[in-house]
Amino acid sequence: MSGCMQGRGDRRRIFSHHSRQGKIMETITTTLKREWFAKIVDGSKKFEYRKIKPYWTSRLSKVSAPFRLVLRNGMNHPIPVLTVRIDHVTPNPRGKARKGTYALRIGRVIKVEHWDRKKKRPK
Repeated sequence: MSGCMQGRGDRRRIFSHHSRQGKIMETITTTLKREWFAKIVDGSKKFEYRKIKPYWTSRLSKVSAPFRLVLRNGMNHPIPVLTVRIDHVTPNPRGKARKGTYALRIGRVIKVEHWDRKKKRPK
């Protein structure tokens, strides 16, 4: 386990897990609004964007692609949780420090919990 990080009132963590190939696959956990959560679940959103700030620069520097990104939607139980594999991280626009966003390429959806895919809302 790499460490525990706190930020903006919710718990954000970086953990290590073993992949099927026996390699360690790190995990970052964060929150996501319902609109984007639904689009990732149905496959219409292939990139997750995060602002280039010291917080995300630090978190992304501690993992290497591929890694797991656990996205939580809401705070009332049961919380919808989506786990995806991030295959590649690219800063946009390239070469401009602390400007723009990180584009996290979503490789595949690994797991969806507490989410009704037909109604596109929590169960």
